[in-house]
Amino acid sequence: MATTAYTVRADLVERRTRLRAATGSVSNDYLNELLAEVDAALEKIEVGRYGLCETCNDPIEADRLELNPLCRFCLDHLNETERASHQKDLDLATQIQFQLLPPRSLTLEQWETQYRYEPVGAVGGDYCEVTPLGNSSTGMQSLFFAVGDVAGKGVAASLLMMHLSAIFRSLLSMDLSLAEIVSRANRLFCESTGPAHYATLVCGRTTPSGIEICNAGHCPPILLFHHGTERAASNGLPLGLFAGAQYTVTKYAPCDGESLVLYSDGITETENASGDDYQEERLIRSLRERIEHGAHSMVEAVLQDLSQFRGSNPASDDVTLLVVRRRGRDFSSPTH
Repeated sequence: MATTAYTVRADLVERRTRLRAATGSVSNDYLNELLAEVDAALEKIEVGRYGLCETCNDPIEADRLELNPLCRFCLDHLNETERASHQKDLDLATQIQFQLLPPRSLTLEQWETQYRYEPVGAVGGDYCEVTPLGNSSTGMQSLFFAVGDVAGKGVAASLLMMHLSAIFRSLLSMDLSLAEIVSRANRLFCESTGPAHYATLVCGRTTPSGIEICNAGHCPPILLFHHGTERAASNGLPLGLFAGAQYTVTKYAPCDGESLVLYSDGITETENASGDDYQEERLIRSLRERIEHGAHSMVEAVLQDLSQFRGSNPASDDVTLLVVRRRGRDFSSPTH
């Protein structure tokens, strides 16, 4: 809490300096009003009252404070005008975020993908990407895919997710190796966000011989082979922790009918009414029960089983599930 207060104080002091430098460029009344709000927030930090609603004394939502450190009221105690403005901002963020999501299903040569993204609120902090890539030197197409999870929840996390998406989309336009893409994305994310911001991420790319995977601190992807199941463990730090972090790539060669599954911990950590987690083993079991029916059937089976498991217990985190399957003749599902 002391570190947070120190960071907010430094931010507010800088804003006050910039406001005073703006004398003459805006009206004095408006300038004095903003300076008074900054000074009031600094005073609250000094007496330990910062971040508390002035009406009910409950904590103000963290994502709103992160976006606007001058917030004075929680969502329950906004006036009608503020509430309408907040809803408009939320609707716009939702629209932008869903426009960034890839098509639910995509087929490229011998590969098919299927994903579902269900934010716990209007917007979420999970990242999902599926996009075809061209190679200028070979003229061949490959498929880039990724699932990530930005620290935090709500609007602030969704904005960071959009920022991460923009970084990757800019890098994907270059002919870079997968390890280089992740290394550069990490460096850009570090340089353009605060020290408390980070994201776990696993991404991959199809190749003529199979799949490359790079895991930056995310849930281990599940490889569903005919002979059994493997997990692609993390081989790098989450993005945003250290600008110079290095990342390595692991290669796999799935056969026809075999799949790679990427997911967020909103699935495995879903709780039922008894407080039990859904867990990875149940996820694998649900996937294998429908493995011979294709990526779409596998995704739907997991979401139905997850809903039955959760029951009346409300969702507490974003849910993202992506299946990348090598197409071919159908196979029966072996016992896991």
